[in-house]
Amino acid sequence: MLLPDLRHALRLFFANPTFTLIAVGTLALGIGATTAIFSVVNTVLLRPLPYKDSNRIVHIRTVSPMFPDFELGESKPDLDGIRSTAHSFEALAMFREGPMNLTGPGTPEQVRAASISQDFLSLLGVSPALGRGFGAEDEQKKSGDVILLSARLWRERFGSDPNMVGRTVTLEQKPFTVIGVMPAGFAFSRNNDVWLPLIIGGGDELQRGFRYYGVVAKVRPKVEIRAAQTELDGIAARLSSQYPKDDAGVRFKLTPLQADVVGDARSGLMLLLGAVGFLLLIACANVSNLILSRGMQRRSEIAVRTALGASRARIMRQLLIESLLLSCVGGIAGLLLAIYGVDAYRAFAPPNVPRMNELHVDPMIAWVAIAVSALTGILCGLAPALHNSRPDMTLAMKERLSAGASPRRISLRGSLVAVEVALALMLLDGSGLMIQSMVRLLNVEVGFSTDHVLTAELNLPKFRYATADARRVFIQQLLNTLHSNEQLKNAALSDSSALADNLKMMMFDPGTLGVGDKSTTLQMRAVAPGYFETLHIRLNAGRLFTENDDKGATRVVIINDALARRYFPGQNPLGKVLKFGPDPDDRCQITGIVANTRDVQLKAAPRPQVYLSLLQSPDPSVHLFLRTTSSDPIVLAAELRKAVWSLDKDLPVSHVQTMTEVISKSVAEPRFRTWLLGIFAAVGLTLTLVGIYGVVSYMAGQRTREIGIRVALGAQRGTVLRLVLAQGVRLTLAGAIAGVIGSLALTRLLSSQLFGIKPTDPATLIGVAALVLLVAVAACYVPARRATQVDPLVALRQE
Repeated sequence: MLLPDLRHALRLFFANPTFTLIAVGTLALGIGATTAIFSVVNTVLLRPLPYKDSNRIVHIRTVSPMFPDFELGESKPDLDGIRSTAHSFEALAMFREGPMNLTGPGTPEQVRAASISQDFLSLLGVSPALGRGFGAEDEQKKSGDVILLSARLWRERFGSDPNMVGRTVTLEQKPFTVIGVMPAGFAFSRNNDVWLPLIIGGGDELQRGFRYYGVVAKVRPKVEIRAAQTELDGIAARLSSQYPKDDAGVRFKLTPLQADVVGDARSGLMLLLGAVGFLLLIACANVSNLILSRGMQRRSEIAVRTALGASRARIMRQLLIESLLLSCVGGIAGLLLAIYGVDAYRAFAPPNVPRMNELHVDPMIAWVAIAVSALTGILCGLAPALHNSRPDMTLAMKERLSAGASPRRISLRGSLVAVEVALALMLLDGSGLMIQSMVRLLNVEVGFSTDHVLTAELNLPKFRYATADARRVFIQQLLNTLHSNEQLKNAALSDSSALADNLKMMMFDPGTLGVGDKSTTLQMRAVAPGYFETLHIRLNAGRLFTENDDKGATRVVIINDALARRYFPGQNPLGKVLKFGPDPDDRCQITGIVANTRDVQLKAAPRPQVYLSLLQSPDPSVHLFLRTTSSDPIVLAAELRKAVWSLDKDLPVSHVQTMTEVISKSVAEPRFRTWLLGIFAAVGLTLTLVGIYGVVSYMAGQRTREIGIRVALGAQRGTVLRLVLAQGVRLTLAGAIAGVIGSLALTRLLSSQLFGIKPTDPATLIGVAALVLLVAVAACYVPARRATQVDPLVALRQE
């Protein structure tokens, strides 16, 4: 029964290739973009993690009253308390992450390392692809120092050597025996390169306040996460009462592992999914208008079929089959676009987008695309089928209509255009807000000069630089070496990076200053002499660090303007002492006040910050900042490595990049999201322009006789132009009003994605509405101009 209808539909499509190509292309854009973004959403948000029973794996962290704004790890004693009393978990495992140095043949390399307990891999349901995993004997060093390699490191550093198990590698200048290689694609947390057995010593690691261990747990089957959280709350309350010195007020927070992996990506991806949903609706409205136009041209055919006895259901079936066939072809084309779109997304997405290595269009998504195509076909074809299956028999049998088109049909076409305008305006408003947010973010005042600066990172091995004195000597030697080199003399050192979301905090009790505030945290950074001068951070009062601020000298601290205003309003803080603990070494004298900086992330407002002298508080992590007059600071990379290796040939110089690159990476994800949203908005506006043009052209064509009569009676071309333009502008105004209302309702969802601009910014909304109206007038002008060329004799002769 359906084959004749399909053959008839195919003949019609081949007979009118322009209509077919436009409709298929429009649907392919909408369906392809929707399928591609849904593939990303499915991979990142919906698809289970590649671990056994991943829906039952959770992270357990500590929220302490001392650091209320942060989530800390667990201490070994607290974890033992959880392990001994909790019944909600079938397994718990510990890990600790950090950088380590890999040396030996080849260039020294900094790698991401994770020390894990013996039950860590079994909890995840993962086994090494080569060799074996860790056992209890490895934590006791019965097999010596052993290590697991990631598939990436095994492939890139060791050439995928099949005999790698049993070989020795040098890590932190100690030999480790390789016992296995992890499977390709295995990634946890920070995509670690090497895995070590977790060996807990007898020092700080056993203190209850030493909360630096990550903990993953597997909830028992049929135990709700909410119930497990309730049990943890009870354990935290018991520990808080038993150990008030260390655990007073602590809370254990349970978070599904998948939510941790996804992080802040959820809101951005849902924003993109909503945007492509709007784009798909615009495409549907556009194709519906095309089908309506084609249906109006086929009224004679439909009238003949009705006169020959075809029922309305039979005609509707034919029209719906044509629409479904059109949408299926568009869906297939859209699926091909989606495959290439996903590849492009993976290629251009910033590296910190989670689970990009798993991204592809899987068969399930293909079926979703087919379902979307079928639904799109119904949406596009149902309303036109309902209207076109009820033709006016008398009018339809004429070769040309003697009057304008049915007002009802024009109303449907106009409504579809108004919907397109409203959706496009909402897309444009969201895109405009995101673009302005990105511009303001990139132009925010960071408080230091970022141009012509090269950055790099050193990680001092704990075995060679185990003591503070050893680290201090190296830092002083490094400063001397850099300052003696004409190309590297403008150097600065710090214990943390800039604009890499790397935040170091320290406890502070304002009561030591006589301020009634409760204990809080201060942002801290240890810097060497020359840091503020190199980065051009303004000194407001006092002095900066010198080489005399070394071991044995009075411990000094420099504060930022935010701290001075907060805790010393109307006072001179210079010379006052800040106490960070009970020991004498925890007392620091304020010697200077510097300007506020945004050195953690561009979005983060400056907060009270202290700067310690790196010569008095040497840290294993050393970050370098080199200012040069060269337009491309990266040219100093080789000279910098040479200078460092002259002091320690086994010390990797990693993350060598310009500050411009650092800033670019820090905003890579929101910039990429803004770029995509802008593309979707531009495509939506283009489709809307085509829709307006088509409707106004159709309306002008239906009023040919009326226009001919008006011209014959003396109407001026300007009058005719305004007459036709008015129809398109009225439809656009109706859609624009609806779009403004929709924008005010929906753009509030953008609040978390914006910086420096409100989601209801009136200037953006007015500007977008004006742009839509301008585009609409431009789309209406061509058919309106064509209508002024109507020859009244030709128009009236057709009656």
